[in-house]
Amino acid sequence: MLARRSVHRLAPALLIALCLSTGASSIANAAESNANILRMATGTHSFYEEDGETLRGEEYFRMIAHGDGSRTMMVTKNMFSNDRQHNITMRVDPAFRPIESFSSYWYPSGFKGSLRVTVDGETLHATSWGPVGRTEHEVLVPHALAIVTHGEGLNAWSASVQDPVDTQPGVSGRDMPRTSYFISPVKEGDGPVLGKLTPATLTRVGEETITVPAGTFATIHYSTGALEIWAMKGDRVLVQQTFRGETYVLTEYNAQ
Repeated sequence: MLARRSVHRLAPALLIALCLSTGASSIANAAESNANILRMATGTHSFYEEDGETLRGEEYFRMIAHGDGSRTMMVTKNMFSNDRQHNITMRVDPAFRPIESFSSYWYPSGFKGSLRVTVDGETLHATSWGPVGRTEHEVLVPHALAIVTHGEGLNAWSASVQDPVDTQPGVSGRDMPRTSYFISPVKEGDGPVLGKLTPATLTRVGEETITVPAGTFATIHYSTGALEIWAMKGDRVLVQQTFRGETYVLTEYNAQ
């Protein structure tokens, strides 16, 4: 049974959760009256150690589906087990290819830096800002591109790149090669927050219905062998992820 964290950890999470979910009715009304907002969803992912009971941290997200088919997700990651905190926003096209992202990283020693990434066709431009100043670079990228920000909820979008169709009979077990722009926040010492291109291959295992604390969901299961991802059909919200014995699971979900 997945255990909740101790009472003294509740206050920060409740404050952030309230910020994400304030005025559910007003959010729904905004979606109904705004042509740029087709639907919204908010929720929480909880991260557990290998024992399945020790809580390492949580992630709070808001997803917006826009009128042009693109989607935006805003993520706040609170790793209270090691005093790390990430703030991430990403926008993707209808096939989940990244358009732009912004991420900032805090470690026990303080602010490590931020990174703004834009993708224009085959060109990725990155601007890093932090204690060591400003750094920019550009790289050529393929069409099958993902950006790995260390926001766990965004991993489902990375897995879904160029795989936007939910039901595809006969394609279970299909390998999907892609290139990831893997962001590496500096853990110790000085240095800019930047990323590097890394080849990767995921396998679309198939469609599965799974039950987690937030409910029962129809998902698409992706795998690298070490990393297992279950993404909700449709907007591909992360439902569950396992990696090196750790479990990331959807514990709260509210769709409007």
